[in-house]
Amino acid sequence: MKTRKYFPTAFGFVTGTVFGLSLFLLLSFTRLSPASSPDASSGAISASVAHSYFSNYMSGAVAASGVIKGFAIDKSQVDAINSLSAETPGLTAFRIYFGKDNNGGRMGIVVGVDNLGNDLVKNSIYGTPAQKFSPCPPICDVSSPIIFGN
Repeated sequence: MKTRKYFPTAFGFVTGTVFGLSLFLLLSFTRLSPASSPDASSGAISASVAHSYFSNYMSGAVAASGVIKGFAIDKSQVDAINSLSAETPGLTAFRIYFGKDNNGGRMGIVVGVDNLGNDLVKNSIYGTPAQKFSPCPPICDVSSPIIFGN
């Protein structure tokens, strides 16, 4: 009779332990999503990787046919600019080059610029995913009061 008294408690403990371990193992050994792959992640890259991304972009780039009205950058690029600024307080500007990673994903290549206009490639260079990184046109707010007034 005592066995039945402790059975629900023991059963709950064992079930919870098995469920917890299963969940832990599932989360521990699940493959990273494509957005987390090395080619699509935001982080410091070497000048040679930056050149590779830039070359990938340039191999299929189309010349602009009109006046560039503005430019949109991703928050990840702003974060990269803030990191560069913290690393090297003497920077006078930042440059963002277009790039494509080895999977064809759009990238922004963020680098600090000195007072002579030179890229500081011996410092950190950041490769950032660029979902909304684009000049206007072609990606514009077609109803913006900045462009069209009130």
